[in-house]
Amino acid sequence: MDQKSNVIKLTLMHKNIPVANLNVLAKVGWVESVGAIFNLEHAPIGTVVGNHLDHEELSHWLKGRSIPESRENVDKILSALNVLNTPALALKSLGLSLSDQYWLKPTDEDIAWESINFFQNDFSDDIGEILFGSKDSREFGVTISSPNYTSDGVLRKKWVIQNGIRVLVKGGNDFISQEPYNEVIATRIMEELKIPHVPYTLGYIRNKPYSFCDNFIDSNTELVNAWRIQSVLGQSPTDDRYGHFLKCCERLGIRNAKQSLEKMMVVDYILANRDRHYGNFGFVRDANTLEWVGFAPIYDSGTSLWSREDDEITDGISATFTIFQDQQVKFVTDLTWYEPIDEQQLKEIVTKTLTENKRLDEARIAEVAMGVIRNAEFITRLRKELHDGV
Repeated sequence: MDQKSNVIKLTLMHKNIPVANLNVLAKVGWVESVGAIFNLEHAPIGTVVGNHLDHEELSHWLKGRSIPESRENVDKILSALNVLNTPALALKSLGLSLSDQYWLKPTDEDIAWESINFFQNDFSDDIGEILFGSKDSREFGVTISSPNYTSDGVLRKKWVIQNGIRVLVKGGNDFISQEPYNEVIATRIMEELKIPHVPYTLGYIRNKPYSFCDNFIDSNTELVNAWRIQSVLGQSPTDDRYGHFLKCCERLGIRNAKQSLEKMMVVDYILANRDRHYGNFGFVRDANTLEWVGFAPIYDSGTSLWSREDDEITDGISATFTIFQDQQVKFVTDLTWYEPIDEQQLKEIVTKTLTENKRLDEARIAEVAMGVIRNAEFITRLRKELHDGV
């Protein structure tokens, strides 16, 4: 295939503000070059290099908002739409997302953001149904109007509209499907600790468990994930990942980042969250003024509580700033806010929810509960060490 013959002209838009004209290879979703630049201030975080938009950074940005190619049933959609990868799929819905207000407008077309964004307009469930394996793309066809082209993450998920609210539905792995239950447990624990979070509920579709959560982003806000934040500065050889990330927050003018990140590290330690990577936490900003609203409520805590097949209860893997949780929690300097949860209450939160998972036996559930209690006790001891006499 001659990719050069498949170049399309698109204008990167932020709501109704033109950012720049782009030449994009349609079948692979790669930004070949940047044309006229209209507004660098509104460019996606991390895509401006010096005083210009970098076409490679824009390509990575587009890839980062696309479905992972490892997602189940993605190959069926790629084949149906005759494109080679998932960034090209994102172009089919103009790159629109339910996480921010960026999109890619055909340069020669007159389209207003109000008429096509998914916050204010309905969208098809066809793509979500195909990704969930409940529809065949050959039989039902593929509708291009969907935010499910730009939903990242490996596990099965889709956006739906329930009573006018945009709701994310997310499944678990095929081994024990523990992730949806973990989201509910994380919700209960963060409620008790008074940590801002996205509330999850548990439901079933065709007898399989799924977590449900309302979108915490609306038509006037947007999520900037940690991956984009950390890209605004090159990392100094003398900085660890955490120190570098804090410097990036400071450069962007984000306030109180340290306090929020410490709370996230504490709850991830208690939950033994092994997958808090740079793609599933971040900050919210006002899409109109570009002012930072604050740390995003904590979301996506499913890959925790030793839910992987080979996970031992003593496992303390981290994916954020260090390799292991016991190393990462050493970054925490302030626990005056932390009020320990009663051991019996913590045990009940875990066991009551996990008991609904018929793939887990009582012994495993009890083991997980004791692991959570042990981790919470460690945070209590750390609080005493940090604030002895407070």
